[in-house]
Amino acid sequence: MELALWFQCEDISQQQREEIDSITNSAPTAAEKAVDMHLDLRFNVVVTNDSLISDLNRDFRHKDSLTDVLSFPLGKKDEINGEIYICWSRVLSQAEDYGHTWQREYAYLLVHGILHLLGYEHGSEPCPEMRKMEEKTLGLMEMGR
Repeated sequence: MELALWFQCEDISQQQREEIDSITNSAPTAAEKAVDMHLDLRFNVVVTNDSLISDLNRDFRHKDSLTDVLSFPLGKKDEINGEIYICWSRVLSQAEDYGHTWQREYAYLLVHGILHLLGYEHGSEPCPEMRKMEEKTLGLMEMGR
C-alpha cells in the first residue's frame, strides 16, 4: 500500500492533523479486511477547503456546488489507484448534524472514497451493499455507530 496525505486547508490544528493521519493510515487495512481480499492500494488523500472541492465538483461532475468527498480513480483498469478529496468544513458540519465526532465523519468519508476506488457505486440513491461495506470497515476501525 502506498498512501500520501495532503492538507489544502489552513484551519486544521496539529493535533487534528495527527488524528487525521492515524485514521487515514488505518482505513486501507480495514477496507481490505471488510472486502475480504488483498488490495494493492496506491492513493492520495487531500483534506481540502470549500473552494477547491467545489471547483473539482464543478469541473469533473458538472455540479456547481459544495460536496463532502470526491474520488478519482487513476491508472490502469486493473490497478487500484486514485485520489480522494475530503472537504474539511463538511467533516465538521456533518459531524455536528449527525451527532457524532469529526473523527468518525472523516473516517466515514474516507472509507466512502476508498470504496469508490474499489468500484462501488451508488448513483443518486444509497447502495445497500456499499453501506454494508462502509459500516463493516468503520467497525473494524472502531469508528462504528
